[in-house]
Amino acid sequence: MLHSKHLWALRKLLFLVKPYWPKLALAVFCMIGVSAFTALTAYLIKPAMDDIFVKQNLEMLKLMPLLILVVFFFKGIFQWGNDNLLQSVGLSVVTSLRQRLYEHIQDMPLSFFDRTSTGTLMSRITNDVAEIQAGATKAVTGVIRDSFTVVGLIGVVFYQNWKLALIATCVLPLAFYPLFSFGSKLRRLATRRQETMADLNVVLHETIGG
Repeated sequence: MLHSKHLWALRKLLFLVKPYWPKLALAVFCMIGVSAFTALTAYLIKPAMDDIFVKQNLEMLKLMPLLILVVFFFKGIFQWGNDNLLQSVGLSVVTSLRQRLYEHIQDMPLSFFDRTSTGTLMSRITNDVAEIQAGATKAVTGVIRDSFTVVGLIGVVFYQNWKLALIATCVLPLAFYPLFSFGSKLRRLATRRQETMADLNVVLHETIGG
């Protein structure tokens, strides 16, 4: 279950990318394409093994490599479109956010600058905003892409062997606990990293300025 602070952060991320929904919608379409061809690749493994290595079908030996090349070709096109669209949205978000943050800092009272070092402010505008870019584009859209991929792969597994698929479905939730635990530790380390980068900027600014 998501905590209130996670929901708040998610709403903020969605607010940041809201002006760029047309590009994100096209990126989601590309994600669906990537997921579909990923599932198709998994589906082709069984007939490739059965027809070529077991039945030694020479026609399939000629056809299967060509089919696999076509699948990877279209998957690469969708992946390229997805990466370029997300990069475009991410850069737009960073530009807008840095401009707003800079204007906000300019309006702060002098007491704010007395208690906040220049290096910390520089870190907020550079490093922290870059982290928000990753969260606003790659993290949010990555969840969507991976969800489609998981659904497609589960469909392939159930189609090929529903009994083994049921067993895997029962065992799979056990793998999520260490993932969530590890993710929580990573979030704490990410926060410490940002704080360390701010301290580093403070030291560099004061040292070079002195």
